[in-house]
Amino acid sequence: MMRPSALCRLSIAALTALHVAFAVAAHPLDPLSSAEIAAAVSVLREAGDIDAETRFALIDLDEPIKQDVLAWQPGQPFVRKAFVVARRDRTVFQGVVDLGARRIESWRSVPHVESAILNEEIENARRITVADSGWRAAMRRRGFDSFEGVFCAPLSAGPTGEPAEAGRRLVRVACFAGPLGEPNIWARPIEGLYAVVDLDENKVIRLIDNGSPPVASKPPQAGETSQPQPQSVSPPAPSRTPQRADFAVSGNEVRWKNWSFHFRMDRRAGLILSLVRYAEAGRERSVLYRGSLAEMFVPYMDPDPGWSFRTYMDEGELGLGLLSSPLAPGIDCPADAAFFEAVLPDGRGRPVLGKSVICLFEHTTDAPLWRHYEAVNGVYRGRPAAELVMRTIPSIGNYDYIIDWVLTEAGVIRIDVGATGIDQVKGVRGASMRDLSATADTAYGGLVAPNLVGANHDHFLSFRLDLDIDGTANTLMRDRLVRRTIADRSGRHSVWQIVEEPIVAEGPLAAGAHGGSEIWRIVNPNITNALGQHPGYELRPEHSAISLLAPDDIAQRRAGFSAASLWVTAYDPSELYAAGPFPNQSAGGDGLPAYAARRRPIENADIVLWCTIGFHHVPGPEDWPVMATMWHSLSLAPAGFFDHNPAIDMPAAISLSGAKPGK
Repeated sequence: MMRPSALCRLSIAALTALHVAFAVAAHPLDPLSSAEIAAAVSVLREAGDIDAETRFALIDLDEPIKQDVLAWQPGQPFVRKAFVVARRDRTVFQGVVDLGARRIESWRSVPHVESAILNEEIENARRITVADSGWRAAMRRRGFDSFEGVFCAPLSAGPTGEPAEAGRRLVRVACFAGPLGEPNIWARPIEGLYAVVDLDENKVIRLIDNGSPPVASKPPQAGETSQPQPQSVSPPAPSRTPQRADFAVSGNEVRWKNWSFHFRMDRRAGLILSLVRYAEAGRERSVLYRGSLAEMFVPYMDPDPGWSFRTYMDEGELGLGLLSSPLAPGIDCPADAAFFEAVLPDGRGRPVLGKSVICLFEHTTDAPLWRHYEAVNGVYRGRPAAELVMRTIPSIGNYDYIIDWVLTEAGVIRIDVGATGIDQVKGVRGASMRDLSATADTAYGGLVAPNLVGANHDHFLSFRLDLDIDGTANTLMRDRLVRRTIADRSGRHSVWQIVEEPIVAEGPLAAGAHGGSEIWRIVNPNITNALGQHPGYELRPEHSAISLLAPDDIAQRRAGFSAASLWVTAYDPSELYAAGPFPNQSAGGDGLPAYAARRRPIENADIVLWCTIGFHHVPGPEDWPVMATMWHSLSLAPAGFFDHNPAIDMPAAISLSGAKPGK
């Protein structure tokens, strides 16, 4: 699941020279600059809380209190703080550093947890595995005389049931035949052999050797199929102004038509959007205070000892920001998009530069925003639709996830997730379904190529949405569609009606009821629109599969949020992650189940929705050797937020009076 970071390491001095704009934050929610990252490390070192061996899982903005941010006006001073997660002497610490005062506000140990895995540890685990005498002997039994052409991938270990492994910082290492220069380094798994590496002791503590199915042949290359020739990505020069200036960017604030928002890149969560507002009649109306991806859970469905541990928590175990890859113009984003850099800390607390890891663009959908043709008189009116998209693509080992935040002229906020990249495959004995071993080979996956099975798995992406509809006091409404019996001479005996019900308790919400029998709205019950309705937004989860794992399965306990597609909790700025702050090797119980267990009041209160885009993936041959992008989404659509369709007010409506339908 891991690959070296796509970010380029620069010295602090070089970063400061290149990024003068980041030297002084212009907004309370701006990302930490390279100088601020360095300052946080310096303050902790001067206090003796860190040393040369300390490693950092997170150095990020400690966000100011929400009310202070909402009250802030441009030009007013504000305090800058850094939130830090570090590991020293096999102990995890977390705390807050006041950067302006150069003062440690808090610093404490967090017992019995493991912080995120670092790139440095990944590289060490590769070297440790290849140097291990037991691993080398097992490889020689498989016919490998040289290890130069072997690629080893340290994978997050998940929870361990081995008493001897309890309390250790671990990864499990799987290896593949073929040098790193191959276009698909995941295509030839050396199945049945896995190393368990202790990252603190720097040694292999256990080998899992379950026999050796044949190593698959090389996948088809260019010329044999339509697979394009691999190419290096040269990130475009950063540009905050696109060739078509359809939107305006000032620092980390964006304005497009009636929309405005703030953005920043976070090492763990990746792209964060804040203060999403809609301007109407000279008034900035709040919709979304903060939106971010809160966890990504990818469990595989094979009980084989080399696979059952693969229950990845990609955000909490690795971090999405540091794995955001450079974006190729004309492929990943339109060539005339605006591209943005990001400065993030590495494991040693040094700033690193991600070149062109965010893009922003407007595009037409080639569909009407609205239209009507009146057959009675031939009058036609319509408006072409345009959308604004902010995109990042974290590359997490074999998978690439396209994460889009989309704004529309109709007042809709949409989150689109595209999964592409390369399936994680298992080496098997069978080359086709006609082979005697085919039934056993494909018990937990689908044959995608000779001797290769794509293991069945799930993807669950939990988005934390702190909606503030016209203010912070909101209520989540369940609109139940209830059948009513009627007496009608025409033969109609039933209709359905809406029965509104406020949600008053924290927790998961009717995971199986989203298919049409219920509608979910978050409303402001304290004000009304021109028609006397409470302004609100409707949640439309278009892809909301839930986990099929047993509740007492250790993987499910770690990712309890995946048991429901929607949760609601009271606002708490410390509750940012759906599986809790430290999911690496956790035994579960943290995150949303723990947050919701507090049973805080949530009616007419500051509340947070946690929405999961979930989908089951059964691989097939069309997914190999590279998978076409599979798109999934959820939407927030205005429901009483406006007095009429806001898209009516958009310019350039087309009128074709007297037009007749074409033949």
